[in-house]
Amino acid sequence: MTAQSAGAVERVPSPSTAARLSISGLTKVFGGNRALDSVGMEVAPGEIHGLLGQNGSGKSTLIKILSGFYAPDAGSISIDGDPVPLPMPIARHEAMGLAFVHQNLGLFPGGTVLENLIAGDHGRLNSWRIDWRQEAARARDLFAAFHLDLKPNALVETLPPVLRAQLAIVRAADRIQQHGSETGSAILVLDEPTPFLPMDDVQALFALMRRLAATGVSIIFVSHDIDEIVDVTDRATVLRDGRTIGSFDTAAMSRSQIVEMIVGHTLETERSAGDTVKSDGDTGIVISGVSGRLVEGLSFRLRPGEILGLTGLIGSGYDEVPYLLNGSTRARAGSLELHGRTFDLPALFPARSMASGIVLIPADRQRTGVVPELTLLENMSLPVLDAFDRPGFINHQKLRDNALRLIRRFTVKAEGPGQPASDLSGGNQQKVVLAKWLQLDPALVLLDEPTQGIDVGARAEIYGILNALCTAGASVLCATSEFEQLEAIAHRVLVFDRGRVSAELSGDEVTKSNIAKACYLRTTADNAQN
Repeated sequence: MTAQSAGAVERVPSPSTAARLSISGLTKVFGGNRALDSVGMEVAPGEIHGLLGQNGSGKSTLIKILSGFYAPDAGSISIDGDPVPLPMPIARHEAMGLAFVHQNLGLFPGGTVLENLIAGDHGRLNSWRIDWRQEAARARDLFAAFHLDLKPNALVETLPPVLRAQLAIVRAADRIQQHGSETGSAILVLDEPTPFLPMDDVQALFALMRRLAATGVSIIFVSHDIDEIVDVTDRATVLRDGRTIGSFDTAAMSRSQIVEMIVGHTLETERSAGDTVKSDGDTGIVISGVSGRLVEGLSFRLRPGEILGLTGLIGSGYDEVPYLLNGSTRARAGSLELHGRTFDLPALFPARSMASGIVLIPADRQRTGVVPELTLLENMSLPVLDAFDRPGFINHQKLRDNALRLIRRFTVKAEGPGQPASDLSGGNQQKVVLAKWLQLDPALVLLDEPTQGIDVGARAEIYGILNALCTAGASVLCATSEFEQLEAIAHRVLVFDRGRVSAELSGDEVTKSNIAKACYLRTTADNAQN
């Protein structure tokens, strides 16, 4: 979707205009590691500028310097030609015209939209008394200006994810404008706000970004999704190994050229699904009559060595299936037959499914995949503690040896087993989740959006892990909204519509375009009948 088709505004690419934000020679060293090595980039007024790079490329370090969290070892930053004092004074970035929205959004779920909008806005509000009626009216005017369906008194925890993201973005932009930055500028940094949003919601977020850019706000948009970068940005900058590889006009670059800039070499885009499916008489896994909140009467067979993809449009129910088969979400009906054993799904719970060779890799790795405050050793040891203890004694050395083995096997980039999981990039956190569960040698692996928010290089590594798993005879079920991912790894794909399978693709039929047609054409036909 282009800016024009979104009914928004013309883009404002202005590389020839004096830079709103200019970064030159920015360097940051941690121990002997140069996280940033003389990084430079420029962002024009009213420009949506993409920031790309693999996990560990330096993007997060750059953003933390801009926010004042880190002090650079060398380099300079200027806004509208005026030098910015470094390190950036803590809590002074708004006064300098900078605002940030991170992936966790920084909202209070138990508060109202209005309470979240004004939280921390001490410089503007009366310190003794808040005029709630006046603030609610101001909030409604603000939301109306950006065509947002937000009600001031609604609880944030009741909002769909896209409205939460829009609230966080508008709050950040409003905070700069309300304070009136000392530089008179507005630069909004969006640090991966889209990984947990479905496709339609991403487009709604992009429409908001375009409206903000039309008012002169400069936006730095961090994303691992190259299609998103191509869709919404005017220009982009690529970092690799802490260095600036280059900046470019997005419209002038092909997707393959951008990928090559990110990883440093050409990535193979052919299907990686090999001949791993077993046909030696093993009945494999049989799913019968599964019903949940959306899914109704689902039945299918999953063979050993097969990767079966599940997809569909938002609300079609495909993403409910992994949790129903694991027992994390209670099924209303249905059974699962695994190598001769039959499980009644309404009675299944996660501990029993894990003990039976069924593991789940959830979509939200930061909340349900890893415990960020725990070390890699502790995270990886959680499912196998019983195997390394005797009554009253845990063999810590064996646990450490096991963690080291898993770190090497799954190529986790980390300082060692004692490093907190929160220190790792998204791609390496996902490898920790995979290592934690795949060490159990499961017969059935349930995946929900396994590469969400992960760079192209780490994705290729994860695809390799899944193929090796299938070669060993395991069965993999992968629920994802990423059609290109299914084209790369799936032997078969089931397309869902209103809780039921509406199409099945296999072999050479599994292409991005065929999957999209199966999703959208069915929905178009249904709408025409209604």
